Amino acid sequence: MPNNYLITGPPQSGKTTVIENIADQLDTNGYQPGGIYCPEVRSDQERHGFEIVNIMTGESETLAHVDYDEGPQVGKYRVNVANIDAVCAAAFSHAFDSADFLIVDEIAPMEVASEEFTRQIRRALDADLPLIAAIHYDATDGFIGEVKDRTDTETFEVTEATRDMLPSTLTERMIIDS
Repeated sequence: MPNNYLITGPPQSGKTTVIENIADQLDTNGYQPGGIYCPEVRSDQERHGFEIVNIMTGESETLAHVDYDEGPQVGKYRVNVANIDAVCAAAFSHAFDSADFLIVDEIAPMEVASEEFTRQIRRALDADLPLIAAIHYDATDGFIGEVKDRTDTETFEVTEATRDMLPSTLTERMIIDS
């Protein structure tokens, strides 16, 4: 049985909320999360960018922003690869030493601009620690397609019908796997 759980769904379907609920339930049961998440940066109800946050330390950097002039472009955003590299290297190094499970929110085009990110995700997928990761819904090529095609992953789609039950279902599986 795989211990790599991928959460997918269209934008705004609730992938991050599902992962947050799983992390909260596991934390309540005494399990320590490690990894990264990438919250939106908003101002006046508009999204201007994304941060990348080390779950174990809370340290963060800007992942991408509309005001950046350099870096790979994904939609209207420019990606700061150096920031992704730095946060991923620290977050996963710490997580592999101290966490009970790994969280990645999200495996998506902005993040995969970083070779360090893809290296750490491969390492996480190959590790014995349970992994819960949001993954881009539509992408099937490149690194994202490679992750989706792995035989040691199980994918769950967030829909209106599954959104409320997925956290409990996956929390139970992850406790059994750990």
